[in-house]
Amino acid sequence: MVIEPLAGALGAEIGAVALATLRDEETWREIHRAFVEHSVIVFRDQALEPADLMRVGARFGEPCFYPFVTGMDGFPYIFEVAKEEDEKTNFGGRWHSDTAYLGQPPLATLLYAVETPSHGGDTLFASTRAAYDALSEGMRRLVDALVGVNDAGLKHGGGRSALHRKIGGMKVHDTDTAERYEAEHPVARTHPETGRKALYVSRSHTVRFKDMTEEESRPLVEWLQAHQTRPEFTCRVRWAPGTLTIWDNRCTQHSAVNDYHGQRRRMRRLTVGAQTPR
Repeated sequence: MVIEPLAGALGAEIGAVALATLRDEETWREIHRAFVEHSVIVFRDQALEPADLMRVGARFGEPCFYPFVTGMDGFPYIFEVAKEEDEKTNFGGRWHSDTAYLGQPPLATLLYAVETPSHGGDTLFASTRAAYDALSEGMRRLVDALVGVNDAGLKHGGGRSALHRKIGGMKVHDTDTAERYEAEHPVARTHPETGRKALYVSRSHTVRFKDMTEEESRPLVEWLQAHQTRPEFTCRVRWAPGTLTIWDNRCTQHSAVNDYHGQRRRMRRLTVGAQTPR
């Protein structure tokens, strides 16, 4: 197995391994170590059916439901993310950590490419751990004391219902109930496996800080969002059919680049390992 870092802050590509047939436990332990160290791991040229994706995901945690989209027939935890040639809006196009508005968000997300455009459609990732480490001592003391109130409504992105209505290729349900999903989490969360802190706040999901108004909270949310996505904290994953990327939601954010209008992109997504941020 070959591990090649993608960037200085996070990300690694792992070669010479076929996940669908991998049974060697030591290799799986090495993959998990790479996941914890690099936060984003990429596998090329994989041949993964939905059952294979479920088996790979089980290596990282129990599967999680996504509250707003119906899963594939026979595989309710996996749903397809597709952007058709005539669509302009994509899924996941704003910086975020997956489902931070749940009381127990997933620790990992698996995204598998089925169809990809000839160019474009990459995903950007940011290390919120590196971003926390780069804060001044005074700012770290401030964020260490903050609790974020996270909401599913995408209030500052035009609303979840409006977004989902613009996206085809997914079996969407109950988007009008997005406001029911709200959770409070520490703005600086501690990774249970490394003991290191990372920022856990986003413009997409954090509507305010506990015991503060939205108006008071918004400037700091915006500053932290800009800070944690500085270029030196990021890496970029280019997709091709058969690419699988697994990322650690506890210490990363991601954003899908929407630069491939007129071309089709179809992915399969699975989240695993529901965990309470501490």
